[in-house]
Amino acid sequence: MPTTREVLDLTIALEKQSMALYASFAKLFAGDLKLHDFWFGMARDEARHVGALDLVSTVLELEGKLEQPSPVSLEDATIKRLEALHAGFGNRAKAGLSLEQALKIALEVEETELEDLVADLLKASNSDEYERCLRLLVHDLGELSYMIEHNAQDPDLLQRCDALVNRHAEELRKAARS
Repeated sequence: MPTTREVLDLTIALEKQSMALYASFAKLFAGDLKLHDFWFGMARDEARHVGALDLVSTVLELEGKLEQPSPVSLEDATIKRLEALHAGFGNRAKAGLSLEQALKIALEVEETELEDLVADLLKASNSDEYERCLRLLVHDLGELSYMIEHNAQDPDLLQRCDALVNRHAEELRKAARS
């Protein structure tokens, strides 16, 4: 079983890759201020996740808990799949990428277990960051849904995104009640 440090380090590295992807999209769509701001906001929110996880890591290290077995399970196959997916996403963020393709990639990123892993790590650490993370995630996904609705001609893509918004909104409602 991996240590909490190993799971946090991997999760932080993957979140940084998501942040870099969205920053790349901001650069690709820099000619349209609305699109640039949207992608830059997505990158900024990934940076917030990195910061929250770094804070949790620091607190757990001070408490001597970082080398203990992780409270969140993570299989080697999942790690390899997430790393391969992120590498593939980064390779596709090149000039000529359409907005609809970028939105599809963003949804694929958000559909991975990574966001759940971040939330699970924050929840397991009894951090106040858990609810904040969920609020940001629901907000980001709502904005992604809006962008898909107005810029993509794929109703299935919109339906997938809305389902993801609803799933995380329900988690936020449950967290707020407890």
